Amino acid sequence: MKLRPLIILCFLISLGFNIYLLTRESDPEEEDGPKEFSLYPDDFSSLDVPISYEPEFPVFNTFSSEGEEILFADFAMKGSIYESYERRYGSPISKQLVKNIQEIVYFLNGYKLKFREGDRLTFFYEKKSEKIVYMRFRDSLNRAVSDVYLFNSSNGQAYFKSNNYRLQPCIKNGPFEGCPEVRFVYENGGLVPLFNVPKGSAVRLPFLSKIVEFDQNRTMGGTLEVTYSNYATRAFFRGLMSVNQSLRKNELYRENATVGRSGYVFSDGGSGVVYYLRKSGNTVVSPFVFHHTDLEQIPAKDQLNFMIARNFYSKMLETAQKFEEKYY
Repeated sequence: MKLRPLIILCFLISLGFNIYLLTRESDPEEEDGPKEFSLYPDDFSSLDVPISYEPEFPVFNTFSSEGEEILFADFAMKGSIYESYERRYGSPISKQLVKNIQEIVYFLNGYKLKFREGDRLTFFYEKKSEKIVYMRFRDSLNRAVSDVYLFNSSNGQAYFKSNNYRLQPCIKNGPFEGCPEVRFVYENGGLVPLFNVPKGSAVRLPFLSKIVEFDQNRTMGGTLEVTYSNYATRAFFRGLMSVNQSLRKNELYRENATVGRSGYVFSDGGSGVVYYLRKSGNTVVSPFVFHHTDLEQIPAKDQLNFMIARNFYSKMLETAQKFEEKYY
């Protein structure tokens, strides 16, 4: 009878020791070697907890008032536009976007493509087309701030300033009809204005003029150089589809004489006519300085929608700047 309790006691001691060993072996803190960790909790799917890649230089993106995906940029000028953008965002800016910046600032900076250190460019642009839809330009010299919006008015799409006036003034006594938009092309190492006149439009002399040179070639289309007799100013035309073959060098032609037609396609894929002037000393003069100009106001029926667009980008700008404050 005394042997039975002893056997039971030994059994309990053995059971307890085995339980202790099992518990010790399952303790993760006592394991040797590298530990394994689960990326997600056991009760979550990877689809529920997505991993997002965060780049070193994040770019704020959203959608425009027209529903297009747009990106944001904000940088101060120090050196060229290319250098200033890459210093800020660590990546190159496209040539097309640089030209769009120049096309806007040209009309905010006294018709000059000149930037100063400290000027600031803040803008939204379409991701697909790289066309700027809103820009704020801070002029460091004059301490002026200008806001420009791309807006579809009943008269067509154009850039407008916050005062409801079109960014680009209209030339009233120039060689083209209407108020064609301007873009820029490279010529002789510089940028010159190219007026987006419709294909086949007549190009006329705005003043009594003397024909200096004219030519027709595949490289530049029809070219023409004239002297405005009453102003001692030379005018240059490039990209004519055709030049009036009845023209004669050194002869005078009256005001409104047709000298050619538009329609030549430039390297950027668009047509139009290059037009600029030079004074004595070969100084380039902007057509918007030489000719009379008029400011075109946005139609009254479009002003409410324009105000809505301005408010939209005002709020979007605030959100984008807060985003950049966090990362830059």
